[in-house]
Amino acid sequence: MLEEKIFISHGDIILDKIYDDNFNLLKQDGGGCNWNDLYNLSLMGEKCYAIGSKGNDKEGNIAVQSLVNANINTDYIITENKETNIMNIIIPNTKLEDNSIIHSWYSPTTLKFTMNFSENLPTELPKELENKHIYVILDKFQPVNLKFIQSLKNNYTICLDIGHIRFFEHFTRQYLTSFLSMAKFVQLNDTVIDLLFERFGVKDEIEFFNLFNFDLLILTKGKKGARYIFKENNRIQIIDKSPKVIADIVDSSGAGDAFFSKTLQQYAYAENINTEFINKTFELANKLSRDVISQVGSRIINKN
Repeated sequence: MLEEKIFISHGDIILDKIYDDNFNLLKQDGGGCNWNDLYNLSLMGEKCYAIGSKGNDKEGNIAVQSLVNANINTDYIITENKETNIMNIIIPNTKLEDNSIIHSWYSPTTLKFTMNFSENLPTELPKELENKHIYVILDKFQPVNLKFIQSLKNNYTICLDIGHIRFFEHFTRQYLTSFLSMAKFVQLNDTVIDLLFERFGVKDEIEFFNLFNFDLLILTKGKKGARYIFKENNRIQIIDKSPKVIADIVDSSGAGDAFFSKTLQQYAYAENINTEFINKTFELANKLSRDVISQVGSRIINKN
């Protein structure tokens, strides 16, 4: 019998507000890379828990309800007397390139700052999960996130989805090492590698992989595919994979999250990380990414 896997994420609840480039609101839904990952995994049939904080407002209610609708356990999301964090996404009315969508911490209509991270998140694993195999998804490096993962006692796997410079650029190498030294599966976006590698004094992803001895390191490169770094028979292997079909992009916001969530699901149940695993996983993850970028919104479609 397969061991039950539990996927959790820890952090501030985020609402995505999606606008066209005339600032007309097209859609609002739960967002945030880590929450998108969790949402996708739950719709794939995995057991998922959200641990975090929302504001005492309608935006927080909308974002949490989206997780509930995906059958994610939200019992451990606290409500604080603050505004829920909002990511403002502006999609231009032109043919999209990988980096043409704007993700802003400021409202395009009011110019108000809309992201304020909480330091009051729950920092202990719920007792009902203490003896389960936990996969923890993080995309941010706040001190309260570190306190949470350092409280975990056994049978856990830390998985990092690093897609935005803004979430680590202000932290020191020593501080970031506290997260990366605990991680086993890491996905990097190609927009973050220059600063991240500079911060750690490494010249490339091979040195970065060796520095932390990950199980699997993935560098995603948008339309150009992905690079996988792993060990097979105790030797470092590098595999570059390119998609055979490039989808027409409607909204690329969730491409990396879809890729990460499908890869994480495959990783969690894999007996070995090898070339066969990479080939199979890339095809599955790339297909899910294509599905997501052909629609407005950053999550796979909930057909329920």
